[in-house]
Amino acid sequence: MINRRKFTALAAGALAAQPQPKRPNIVFIFSDDHHYQCLGAAGNPHIQTPNLDRLAAKGVNFTHAMVSTPQCCPSRGVMLSGLETYQSGLQSNGYTAFKPNHGPTVIEQLRRAGYATHLTGKWHITNMPAECGFTSAPLWLRGGGSKYVDPVLRRGLEGQDQETRGHITDLFTDAAVDVIETAPKDKPYFLWLSYNAPHTPWTAVEPYKTRYAVRAAPPPAHPAGGKPFDWATYYAVISHMDAGVGRVITAIENAGQWGNTLIFFVGDNGYLCGTKGLNGKVHPWEESVRVPFLASGGMVRARGKQSAPVCSIDAPATWLDFAGVQPAYSLAGVSLREELSKGTSHHEHGFAVWNDGRPEGLAIRVAVEPYRLVRTRFYKYILWQSRRDALYEVDKDLAEARNLAEKPSALHKQVIAEMRGALEERMEKTSDPALAWMR
Repeated sequence: MINRRKFTALAAGALAAQPQPKRPNIVFIFSDDHHYQCLGAAGNPHIQTPNLDRLAAKGVNFTHAMVSTPQCCPSRGVMLSGLETYQSGLQSNGYTAFKPNHGPTVIEQLRRAGYATHLTGKWHITNMPAECGFTSAPLWLRGGGSKYVDPVLRRGLEGQDQETRGHITDLFTDAAVDVIETAPKDKPYFLWLSYNAPHTPWTAVEPYKTRYAVRAAPPPAHPAGGKPFDWATYYAVISHMDAGVGRVITAIENAGQWGNTLIFFVGDNGYLCGTKGLNGKVHPWEESVRVPFLASGGMVRARGKQSAPVCSIDAPATWLDFAGVQPAYSLAGVSLREELSKGTSHHEHGFAVWNDGRPEGLAIRVAVEPYRLVRTRFYKYILWQSRRDALYEVDKDLAEARNLAEKPSALHKQVIAEMRGALEERMEKTSDPALAWMR
């Protein structure tokens, strides 16, 4: 006869003996200054991105996704921490370090859970990779920009700047492929692959340069007018990066790991490409804040386009969720696991912020007024620090030319009230110091 104590012990032993779910490898690919319409899967017939299109077809293409802060350094801070920039301290290219005692990054949390964590590509923050949880850094760019041919890069966590022969896109791809090919099968890995393409200064090389010698039309939904823009070179640089992504996909498949790999491809911010007479990013317009956002791999249920207004800040929460890691602190993003594994979505709002109104210390010529932004599938509401606001029906008003908040109809008054309420709730939840703008 088995007493209660023996039964409990036997049951516990049986549970322990059962195979535990295998934790997925996670591959995160970051592009740089990537207009959201600049991939074939976004409906742009003028650009060739067969490998990104393949990821989209075999996974989920979040067509209305936004970046949480539209600039290079703060966008990286968001992905490393899962926090808004005013929470982490990395608020702009002029504030590039985490606050003291910010807690373990999401990468560090994965490392503590048994993941090998690898960095290759652009870095662009003050804190060093090892401090942020990376166990290796095969090849990386310390700063925020680089020439494309024979760039100055670092090898290893303690590496020093040195000229490295080759094209930067190929070099980063080579390093990433080597990580995948040499990864032990009994230990999960997280790979951060951050291309600097298509960030300026562009260098298009063959065969990609010739590909766009006469095919340089802007994306179909890009607003007409604005500054002239070199679409041919921009497309060529993106197609070169796409070929690198194809090599990464092939390496995952050849390693027999596609079924146990979660792949994210996200733009670190958009690019205005002449919209409203502007280049660069930072501004709250669609071409700045909206980004390519693909999730794929064997861990993702393929279902093509999805219009939920997700944000880049949701990706770190998703990585921890799939890895079975309980976050060490309250994350600002929401896991997308249900969207990726079940095909359902409850996302109604996406949020973006800009906090640094100074012109100095930034890679822009003029100051951009701080703002808070909330988006649904159909509308965008912007609140600036000066308390002026704007509402755009972004799916119909592609140029964001008609501010519906100036003379709102009864319907638009209701939309504004709902979106302001969602924004205030978000700001309260994340202890946003800009709550003063609401009151």
